[in-house]
Amino acid sequence: MADLSTVLKRLEAATVRLEEIVTGRGTAAAPSQATSSSVASNDAPLPAFIKDFDGLINQQLRTVTDKATAIGGLLGDQAAPLARAFAAQRAFLLVASQSKKPAQSDLPALLKPTQSELEAVVKIREDKSARASPLFNHLSLVSEGIPALGWVAVEPTPVPYIAEMKDAAQFYSNRVIKDYKEKDKTHVEFAQAYLALLTELQAYVKKHHTTGVAWNPRGGDAKAAASAAPAAAAPAPSAGGPPPPPPAPSAAQLEALGGGASKPSPAAAVGNLFAALNKEGLTSGLRKVDKSEMTHKNPELRGTSVVPATEKPGTDTALTAAVAPKAAAARGPPKLALEGNKWVVENQFNATDLVINDPEIRHTIYIYNCQNSTLQVKGKVNAVTLDNCKKTGLVLDSIVSTIDVVNCKSVQVQVTGRAPTVAIDKTDGCQVYLSKECVEGDANVEVLTAMSSEVNVLVDGEGEDGGFKERAVPEQIKSVVKKGGMESLIVEHKG
Repeated sequence: MADLSTVLKRLEAATVRLEEIVTGRGTAAAPSQATSSSVASNDAPLPAFIKDFDGLINQQLRTVTDKATAIGGLLGDQAAPLARAFAAQRAFLLVASQSKKPAQSDLPALLKPTQSELEAVVKIREDKSARASPLFNHLSLVSEGIPALGWVAVEPTPVPYIAEMKDAAQFYSNRVIKDYKEKDKTHVEFAQAYLALLTELQAYVKKHHTTGVAWNPRGGDAKAAASAAPAAAAPAPSAGGPPPPPPAPSAAQLEALGGGASKPSPAAAVGNLFAALNKEGLTSGLRKVDKSEMTHKNPELRGTSVVPATEKPGTDTALTAAVAPKAAAARGPPKLALEGNKWVVENQFNATDLVINDPEIRHTIYIYNCQNSTLQVKGKVNAVTLDNCKKTGLVLDSIVSTIDVVNCKSVQVQVTGRAPTVAIDKTDGCQVYLSKECVEGDANVEVLTAMSSEVNVLVDGEGEDGGFKERAVPEQIKSVVKKGGMESLIVEHKG
C-alpha cells in the first residue's frame, strides 16, 4: 500500500507542477505571457477522448482500487501498478492528442512506462507467495485483464483485442464470485467492478479510437513532447494564435517531480489521483481545435494514422509484445519441484523427458507456462492443473478428483488408469486420451467444457482395429426459451 500511496502522491505533485509551468507561475515568463496563457485556457478544453478517459479513471478505476484497498493483502499491493498503468496510458494519450503519429521505431519508447506497469501487475501474480494466497484468483483476474491496455499497439482492430482480454479475465471473475458470493460481498463487488472497467475501456476505444490511437495529424513530434523537460518555460504565444500545448511528462519526470513528497495516508492517497486529474488549470495552454483539423469531420486527415500498405494489416507484433505481456507470458526459470503437497512444474520449454516418480496420493500437480514439453506422472495423485501451456503433453496413471485444463492451446492429456473428471476451460485444441479402464463396467468420465474449441476425447479399445476411437465434444448449443424455463440442446450436423 505504501507503493500505491507514493505513486498517487507523485502524480498529484507532477500535475501541480505542470499547471504552474503552462500558466507561467513556475518559470521566469513575463506577466503578459502568463496572462495570455490563462486567457487561452478558457477556450482550450481537453480533447473529448482525454475527458472520457478521465471519466473512466474517476469512476470505474476508482471503484476497483477502492475495493482492492478494502480487501488488502497482495491485491492491495497490485492496485498500485494498476493505477500507474492507467495513469501512464493517459499520459500517452495526451501526447497523441498533441502529436503526429511517430515512426514505428519511436513507439516502444513512448509505450515503455505503460509496459513497465503491466509487467509489475503480472509479476505480483507470478510471485511464489501469490500461489499460496487465498486471493490468487483475484490476482489472476487483474493480471489476465490488464493487457487490455495494450490496445494502443493494435491496428486496425483494437476493440476485439480488448474483448479477448476481458474474456480471459472473466474465467477468474467467475471463480471469485462463486467462492465469495456467500462469504464477503466486497470480493464479489471487486470482481464485478473490474469487469465493468474493461467493458468501459472497450466502449471508450470503440468510440474514440476505432481503428487505432487517434493521433493529431497537425501536431508536433511525439518523441519530443514525451521527453521534454518539465522545467522548461512555456513559449510565448505568437501574434497569429494561441500558444502550443504543453508537453506531457515522462515516467522519469514524474519520479523526479514527486520524489520529495511525503506519503499520504492510504485513504487519502487513493483519492489524490482523481483529484489531480480534476484540478483547475490542468488544461491551460491547450489550444482549441478548429473544425478543419478534426479527423472525424475530415476523413482525408486520417491518412497519417493508417498502417503503411507494405505492412501486413493487424497487430503490430513488436509493440504488442512490448505492451501486452499476455501475448507472451514472462519466461522465468524452469522449475520441477515438490512444495508441500504440490508439485510445481513451470516454464519448461522444449523439455520432452519430464518425469514425476512415485508421487503420493495426496499430492497435487500444477503445470504452468510450459511449451513443446511432455510430463509423465508415474503414480496416482489427487488433482492436476494444466494452465497457460502450449503444445504440451501430459501422461498420468490415475487421479482421485479432477484434471483441469485452463487457458491452453494444442495440448494432449492421456490417462492410463482412471480419472473421474476432466474440466476444460478457455482452451483451443485439447486431445484427451482415456484408457479402457476409464469406461469398464460402471466407470465413466465426466468431461466439462466452457469457452473451448477443438476438444476431442479418444477412448482406447473402441476403434475398428482395437485402437483409439475419437469423439468430438460439441461446441454449438441451441437454447429454446419457453414459458417458465429454457431448454438447451446440442446442435447435430449431418452431412
